Amino acid sequence: MSAKIKDPIKVQSKFGEYSVELKGNIIRLDGKGVVTKALFQHYHEDVKKLALPLGGQPWGFLIFVQGVGILTPDAEQALIESVRLRKQYGMQACAFVTSDADIPALVKSQFERVYAAANLACYFSDSENDALAWLAALGCSLDNE
Repeated sequence: MSAKIKDPIKVQSKFGEYSVELKGNIIRLDGKGVVTKALFQHYHEDVKKLALPLGGQPWGFLIFVQGVGILTPDAEQALIESVRLRKQYGMQACAFVTSDADIPALVKSQFERVYAAANLACYFSDSENDALAWLAALGCSLDNE
């Protein structure tokens, strides 16, 4: 098992940016802009760096979407494969907070399609507290060290 990464990982590109970190047994992502396949590949590797040290123990994903918050078609397909792989690493579910998204319904439509294709539960809310409560019901917590 690898050592846990303590500080947030931050990446910025021409079209989008993100910050991702592990807190408790939740990986938290703050994402903004359009996710291209090139940006997605960085993101996939960064999430792997955070998830693998958990050694297959259950964990949840908490995603805050800002701005556009959508994937290009090739990034969407890559995300489906990534989510399927993350399930093998212990990912239980994903909660999205879309209150700062430009078009929350569009974000929800795309990510519902992704998570349905990967056969993993997802939840959408305008409230961080609601998203955390949903993840907590699945055994995932920010302070679950």
